[in-house]
Formats: sequence, structure tokens, C-alpha cells
Amino acid sequence: MIEIKPVKRVNTTVEVPGSKSLTQRALIAAALAEGTSLLAGPLASEDTAYTMAALRAMGVRINDDDPACWQVHGAAGNILPPDEDIYLGNNGTAT
Repeated sequence: MIEIKPVKRVNTTVEVPGSKSLTQRALIAAALAEGTSLLAGPLASEDTAYTMAALRAMGVRINDDDPACWQVHGAAGNILPPDEDIYLGNNGTAT
């Protein structure tokens, strides 16, 4: 038999990976907002890349050079219609 003794206290920081769905929702909300939004700890994935491409096609400026923090320059609700169809892949959140 193994005895596990509980510790009194653990003092640590845990960083969890970003969420694909939450990242996409944050991108869309930031795109609709007025001003610049900073998305800290976003999850870069195929689906989030499709969402960013779609938003860019509608005139939203996004700077994702820093993988830890993306800048989204909101359009204040003035999203432009895209010039052509937008492909979102197999993206369930953005469709």
C-alpha cells in the first residue's frame, strides 16, 4: 500500500494553454469593438487562422507577430463586406 501525505500548501503558478473557441470569440468581439484590443495568450490554430483571415478580408487590422499577445484594431461595428466568399475550413465556432 502507498500512503500519500497531503501537503499543507502549494504556492505556484500554472499556465494553461489558450482555448481555440475563446480565442475566436475574442477576435470577433475585438474586431467589432472600438479601439485596439490586446489578446493575451491566444491559441494559434488552423481555425483561429481562418477566423483572422476572414476578419482581415472584412477590413479588420490584426497584428499577430507576437505569439503571446495579438493586437486587434477594432472597426467599431463597421465591418466591410468581403470582396469574395470566405473559407473557414471545418471551423465550427466561426460558422
